[in-house]
Amino acid sequence: MSMGPRRCLTLLFLVGAADALGIQREGAAPARPHLLGGDGGASAAKSPTAVDLDLGSFVAVGSATATRRWGVQLFSVELPKEHGGEVACVNCDISVFTKWVQATFLGIESSELDAAGPSTLSDGQKHPNAPGYKRWQEQQKAGTKFLQRDAISEERRQPVLAVAVRNLGNLSVKIQGLDPTDVEAMRPQLQRMWSERRLVLGPGPDPLNERMGFVEALVFLARGSPALLVDDCGPAMPHCQTLISNGLKPSASAGMLYNALVQSFGPSLLETHTFNSRWSAEEERVHVQALLSALKGGYRFYRQSCLAPRASPSSSGPMGGGCNPRAASELIGRIACRPEEDGPSDGCVYSELRQCVGGACDASDAGSTAFFEYARLHGPLALFQTRETRSHVMGQCEEFSRAAYALLASLGFEARYVLDFTDHVWVEVKLKNAFGGNTTWVHADPSEGVLDQPLIYEKGWGKNLTMIFAFTPWSVEHVTARYTSDYAATVQRRGVPEDVLQGVIAEAQKRLEPELPLRSWGDAAGSLSRDRSFADLALWGHFGDAVALSAAVAAR
Repeated sequence: MSMGPRRCLTLLFLVGAADALGIQREGAAPARPHLLGGDGGASAAKSPTAVDLDLGSFVAVGSATATRRWGVQLFSVELPKEHGGEVACVNCDISVFTKWVQATFLGIESSELDAAGPSTLSDGQKHPNAPGYKRWQEQQKAGTKFLQRDAISEERRQPVLAVAVRNLGNLSVKIQGLDPTDVEAMRPQLQRMWSERRLVLGPGPDPLNERMGFVEALVFLARGSPALLVDDCGPAMPHCQTLISNGLKPSASAGMLYNALVQSFGPSLLETHTFNSRWSAEEERVHVQALLSALKGGYRFYRQSCLAPRASPSSSGPMGGGCNPRAASELIGRIACRPEEDGPSDGCVYSELRQCVGGACDASDAGSTAFFEYARLHGPLALFQTRETRSHVMGQCEEFSRAAYALLASLGFEARYVLDFTDHVWVEVKLKNAFGGNTTWVHADPSEGVLDQPLIYEKGWGKNLTMIFAFTPWSVEHVTARYTSDYAATVQRRGVPEDVLQGVIAEAQKRLEPELPLRSWGDAAGSLSRDRSFADLALWGHFGDAVALSAAVAAR
C-alpha cells in the first residue's frame, strides 16, 4: 500500500516521566512499559480521576505528580488608545510580532517582511512517521524556532524573572520572563486580552502550561463532537432537528444544513445518495464512497498557502497587486477569531495568525499585507461556505471530518466523530455488515476520500498508533483495536494499562450519561472563540495544528 496522500499532523502523544507512576525518566533505570503502574502501590491505577494530561507535552501523568514546568516569554507593546492599547504575544518571534503590530495596528508594512524565508520560521510539530520527516527535522535545526521552548536549551528553560525593553523600529517592546507563578497571577489579564484580540499565543501545543484530567479531556471532546438530532428526539433533548456541537450548542438547523448542502453539491447528488434502508451492504458502501469523493473533490485541503487578501488587483506591480496565493505561509501564533467569523454557527475555535513568505506579496502594492488569519472552523455552515469565503479551501482533517459528518448525517446515515491521539481525525458510519448479520461501524476518512480501510494508517502511513476514540456528545468508545493488526504494541506505546484506561473511559461515560453537562468546563466555557479558556485552546490545538508533508500532499 502506498503512503497516504494526506496527513493531518496534529498531535504527538508522548509518554514518559514520573517515578511514582512507573514512568521511565531519562537517565533512570529501565521501568516497566506502562506509564501508570498497575501494582498496589500506584494510586493512579486505583482511580481513573488520578490520571491527568499535561497539555504542554501531552504526557499522561498522575494528578498528584508535579510535572516540570518552565517560564514563558511575554512580549508586549503599549499602543495609543486609539490603536487599541496594549498588544502582547506569548513565546513568539519578537521581530515578526513587531512587524505584525506595525502592519495591523499602525498601517506600516515593513519592506523586510518579504525577505523572510521558511528557514527562519517553525510551524509546529511534525510526526516522525510522516514522509519527509528527516528533511523537515534538518530544516528546523538550521533555523530559529518561533516556539522558544523547542529551541532553547534545558538550562534556559528555568524560570526567568527578567524585564527588558527593546526598541524595534518605531516601537518599544517590553520583554518579560515569567515563571509559572507569574503566569498564574497574570492569567485573568491574559484571558481578557485574548477575548479582546490583543493577545497572540505563539506556535506549539501549549505555551501556557495547561493540564487537565484524562477523564475531563474525554468528556470535553465528546461534548464538542457533532450530532444531528432527529424529529422525535424527545422532550429531554434541548434541540430537535438541529446539528449540535461545541458543548451541545446548536450549530445549524437541519433545514439550513440541507440548503447549504444543495448549494455545495446540487440537489441531484443529495437525492441519489440519501439513505435507503433497502440498499444492500454493497450498495450502502457505494453511496457513502460517492459522498466522500464528492466532498474531497469539491473542496481543497489547506496546505499552509498564502491566503492574504488581494487588496489592489489593479496594481501595476509585477504580480498585479496583492499576494501570490500559491506562495507558502508560516505560523506566527493563534489569536481569537474575528467577530465576523465568531458567531454561534461558525464554531470558530481560534484563528491561525500567519505570514506569507518568500516574496509572496507585491511590494509596490501599498494596500497589500503579508499577514492574514486562517480561521479554524467547526460549524458546518461556515465550512461549506468556504467555497466562497476561501476559494474552496475548507481546512484540514478536523474540518473535513466535521463536514463529512454533517453531509452523511443530513442524508440519513448514522455517523460519529473519531480522534486518533497520535495525529488524525476522521468519521465512522454505521453500515450493514458485508458478511451478513448486524450493522457495524465502518471507517470513513474524508481527508483521504477512502472507506473501510482501517489499516491505512498503520500499514500505509507507517504510523505507531496509541489510542483512538469514537465520540458522540453522549458516548465515548475506545476503538483502537479496529485500526491495528497488533493491539498489544499500541498498549506498549501508549503507556497506560488496559485496566486503567477502561476505568478512565467508564468514568467519562458515566459523566456523559446525563442529557446536559454536569458543569461548565474550563475558565470561561463557551462556544465563541473569544470566550474559550486557554486549556480549551490547548486541547483543540493538538488536534488542529498541521504541517505540510510532501510533494505527494501538495499534488492534487
